[in-house]
Amino acid sequence: MGDGNAPFPSLFLNNKNMKTIFYPGLGETKKNYKSLSKHLIVADIDWNTGKATSSKNCDTVVSFSLGAVFSLDIALKRKLEKLILCSPTPFESLGKCKAKQVIFIIGENEKFLQNVFKPLCKKNVKMIIVPQGSHKINKSYEKIIIQNI
Repeated sequence: MGDGNAPFPSLFLNNKNMKTIFYPGLGETKKNYKSLSKHLIVADIDWNTGKATSSKNCDTVVSFSLGAVFSLDIALKRKLEKLILCSPTPFESLGKCKAKQVIFIIGENEKFLQNVFKPLCKKNVKMIIVPQGSHKINKSYEKIIIQNI
């Protein structure tokens, strides 16, 4: 697992999306996101210790479900170009988020999450609804993520 300060492998240095990292949900690993890993760095998370791959060199942070805890924590500590929260665990406020743009990507069938996050949508915060989406990243969901990184 990442120690929070580990450098990225050199194979990402020439990747045009090298500055984008994805934090998966509880119990998920890189194996769950093989096709998405072609477009961004999929972080390792040790859910027992709370340690994860560092996002230090990234200007866009994406997360799914409970992985949003990591990305929101990052956005509260330092400036980001984009913070993309996919079907995040519910929370009431973005606090003093330092991201220039915040995007919630939520499945059409996740009405509860839509209602929770709608009040947070303002000038630099928007919500994108995944048609027929639920609390799972399928091909349609993945396409929307890639279009927005």
